[in-house]
Amino acid sequence: MIISCDEAVARLRALPGLSCCARPLFVLPLLRTGCLSAVLSVEGADAGWEGEFGAAFHALEPRCGVRDETSLGAGVQEVLRRIGASGEDGAWRGRELALLPYTAMKPEWRTALDALGARLVEPAPGPGLPVLGDKRVQRAWLRSVGAVTPPDAVVPALDHRELRRRFGDRYVVQTPLGSSGRGTHLVTDEAGLRPVRRAGAGPWLVSGYVEGAAVNLHVLVSADSTVRLLRPSVQLTRIEGVGAAFGTYSGCDFAAPALLPPLAMARAGAAARRIGEALAALGYRGLFGADFVLDGERPLLLELNCRMQGSTWLLGELELAEHALPSALRHVLEVYGHVTGGEPRTDPAGAVQLVVRHTGGPARVAAAPGAGLHRLKDGRLRYCGAGFGLLECGPDDCVLLQLPSPGTVLHPGVPLARIVARHALTTADGTVLTASGRQLVDALRSGFTLEPVEAPRASAAPC
Repeated sequence: MIISCDEAVARLRALPGLSCCARPLFVLPLLRTGCLSAVLSVEGADAGWEGEFGAAFHALEPRCGVRDETSLGAGVQEVLRRIGASGEDGAWRGRELALLPYTAMKPEWRTALDALGARLVEPAPGPGLPVLGDKRVQRAWLRSVGAVTPPDAVVPALDHRELRRRFGDRYVVQTPLGSSGRGTHLVTDEAGLRPVRRAGAGPWLVSGYVEGAAVNLHVLVSADSTVRLLRPSVQLTRIEGVGAAFGTYSGCDFAAPALLPPLAMARAGAAARRIGEALAALGYRGLFGADFVLDGERPLLLELNCRMQGSTWLLGELELAEHALPSALRHVLEVYGHVTGGEPRTDPAGAVQLVVRHTGGPARVAAAPGAGLHRLKDGRLRYCGAGFGLLECGPDDCVLLQLPSPGTVLHPGVPLARIVARHALTTADGTVLTASGRQLVDALRSGFTLEPVEAPRASAAPC
């Protein structure tokens, strides 16, 4: 059983590690501990990351000069294609790399890596379970193992009158697949169904809308079937001024759960543990996230994310500060069959990330703030030095991450930056910016100079 961070790092450094993710930020705990040699991603790393972490970053965005909504699958596939086409494959040929998975390796990525001449060491395949992907199947399975969910139905056609009669004036329509809010639509009238229909054919999952705080719980299922709860966080959502559409992930706050009804949080923890035990019985191993909405003191389970999440890296920053074994490392070890021990802390802690998005039309970045440590002074962000995450952030500071480089063309709705801080940027339910949060968002936006451009062509094949 692996308990210490030193032992985990020694195990994971046995071979050079490779991860594939939408943003290098998502694997920061693996980078901080020196477990990664290469990262394949859609967005590029911020300036200074390669020197700080000694890893090679291969990303689509800096190669094509566009930040858009390219999916992880298409983005990594295109990066690998470009590496081969540009003659950069020499750095890959003959290399043996261990996959340290943020998410599962796609067959087309494996084929492309083989073509580059790299040999990939992977964990044994996990169980092929529809409950891990399809939201329609998952919701029914959650109820079958005793979870309480919002009222819902799977429908082959979208009839607004019928759905309004059944679910009320506001309801949520979801496509079977999608993450970070993609494919999730709040509908209040017939016009609200048009983008859903344009996105593709059903059947769709339709749920009643519940107003309440959105809460996420990390859960770890060990290779010996032990289930452990980790720190919960409030999901930041429905915030005016940050440019996010309904359901789009806007960040998280690991201190805010302390301000929510204790009974609701206890019930959410019990439900998440029960789901973990059911997944363990199906053969699942590693981290998963359980998303709840609090209806008073009653937590309703919305969905599972059976992988590392966009908040796992921030949880890892807290764990590293406490000299604990980061959950991201535990996840990788568990999927390889190495049991990890030790009870994780579940107490609230000051760690917040807020995603701020581009709200205008297509634009080219003429100037942008620099990534790193900043402090707000006289309504402006003042650069204070290098900063890669929460560990460099003091109580009155913030760290800016994942900023587009000057010259990058932004599509509407894409992230401009992540603001990381130790103090609250929203109200406890994660829906309204505090005065401090508003000042930081305004100061961040004022640091950008954007030049309108013609609408970029939609790209099934990126760039």
